[in-house]
Amino acid sequence: GGIAPYQSSSSDHHRPRGPHPKKKKEGNATGRKKLIMNNEEFSNDPSYCQAWEACAKHEYHHDRFLPEGESRGYADDATWILTASFVIFTMQSGFGLLETGSCSPGFEVNIMMKNIVDVVFTALSYYVVGHGISFGTPSTPFMGQGGFPADGGFNGLDDVESSVLYSKYIFQLSFAATSTTIVSGCVAMRLRFSIYMLYSFVAVIFYSFVAHWTWADDGFLNKMGAHDFAGGGPVHIFGGVNGLVATIFLGPRKGRFDGTRPISDFFPSSPTSQCFGLLSLWWGWIGFNCGSSFGITDDRWVVAIRCAVTTVNSTVGGGLASLLYTSWRTKGRLIIPEHVINGILGSLVAITPACASTHTYDAFPIGMVGALVALSINAFLCHRGIDDPVGAIGVHAGSGVWGLLSVGLFADSQLVGITVANGLFRGGGFKLLGLQTISILCAVGWALLWSTGFFYFVGVAVSRDWKDPRKGLRVHPEEEERGADWYLHGVMDHQAYNDDLEKTMNASNRDDSSSSGSLGLDDHIVGYGSEDGDGEECTSVPLSTGRSSQQSRNSTSPDGEICRGVPMRK
Repeated sequence: GGIAPYQSSSSDHHRPRGPHPKKKKEGNATGRKKLIMNNEEFSNDPSYCQAWEACAKHEYHHDRFLPEGESRGYADDATWILTASFVIFTMQSGFGLLETGSCSPGFEVNIMMKNIVDVVFTALSYYVVGHGISFGTPSTPFMGQGGFPADGGFNGLDDVESSVLYSKYIFQLSFAATSTTIVSGCVAMRLRFSIYMLYSFVAVIFYSFVAHWTWADDGFLNKMGAHDFAGGGPVHIFGGVNGLVATIFLGPRKGRFDGTRPISDFFPSSPTSQCFGLLSLWWGWIGFNCGSSFGITDDRWVVAIRCAVTTVNSTVGGGLASLLYTSWRTKGRLIIPEHVINGILGSLVAITPACASTHTYDAFPIGMVGALVALSINAFLCHRGIDDPVGAIGVHAGSGVWGLLSVGLFADSQLVGITVANGLFRGGGFKLLGLQTISILCAVGWALLWSTGFFYFVGVAVSRDWKDPRKGLRVHPEEEERGADWYLHGVMDHQAYNDDLEKTMNASNRDDSSSSGSLGLDDHIVGYGSEDGDGEECTSVPLSTGRSSQQSRNSTSPDGEICRGVPMRK
């Protein structure tokens, strides 16, 4: 009863699919099953029609209200799905905190605004187009061809079928939003805000194709037997490769690798915020993986509990590997926060495809390798001059690839509640490993194809120079120098205030050097610590001396490296 019990079949390889529309009840209208409404029992015999306020609608009520057992099944699974969705959406806060802590001062508000509009445009796109491509009917192995938009009444569904649709929609929307926001960290401080909004809308459409291939009943990867429980391919590989392409098109931050700015300018502005971001994502990831059971009735609760333990165990392995990595890189002198944070995030990404199909003890090596893959790829990219301020490319693309491969190595077909072939280490040979490799190639190839076209053509359209799309993609040089918080959002930070105050003082001294009316350091300026025209005292911001330009330029990281944890090139 309720949400249809998960039944394994040869065409259902990746995970419990979730709620299915209820079937019509057999029998005539005089059956004696009870209906529950307002805590009162009514027979569905037409002779009891007087008990209903609208007896002419008896057939409608009979179809609308389910027997008690079935209603409880729907409610239990819907509660689980909604709770998991809410937890996953809190990951947007985690991404925002991690990104603001990783970037330079003056961009904090801009980064949080990107995470806000990311949800807005992702939800719009997925509701109108994306969900229909992912799970609409009719469908082909390549894409869904119906269900536009994701509205039950619009598609001729009854109340229960509509509710099933909405539960699936809200959960899958949280996945789509996560895939899109990965790029926000990769392009921080460089990509135009308007172009990022357009990206958020368009990226979801192309994400939906990969989701269909992986999770739809007739998706070609699913039918072949590939297994991706919680989104290693559609979410992490797809998002990470999009971020790599965007970063290459944009180029590094000004002065990042050419020595024109001090290395200290590119240190994380708030390691504390980074740590808070990790903790938020860590908590959200449990909902991400466990919620992919898409219910707790029948065997699904067994799958959800197993996912929780494998997820946590993977982070144990990833955390230990990260601590060893940072100790090795700094010769035992330091524990660099970015190393530990990105290592643990890499372990979370790695276990995402495999959390339901592997044993709890398998999660330790999966997490350890995932952490090392993420950290190594980020170090390599830094040496190649590819500027990813957050390290999202190594974490999501690199560890996502390893996560899908780990299914082909560790998967156990004997685990309860999941249908998957045995991996290589379980005596299944190379078949599943080959299918996982095909999944990786499909996700990487699709992301490269669409994102390269998107950033090139959008950049050319703005710059009107087909040879220089970068000019059309990057923010104005003054915005990059002063910070988007001040330039775009009108939020003046401490440094921007000091700069403006100094410019005002210098201009006044030049114009009237002999006049007693020239401004001094302790003078009040309307709008900056003085009383305004209404007699209200404005917030006062103290001046700071700061370090000299030469002193700042000569500074290096505590471990003397231009890439944190990566030796400087000679």
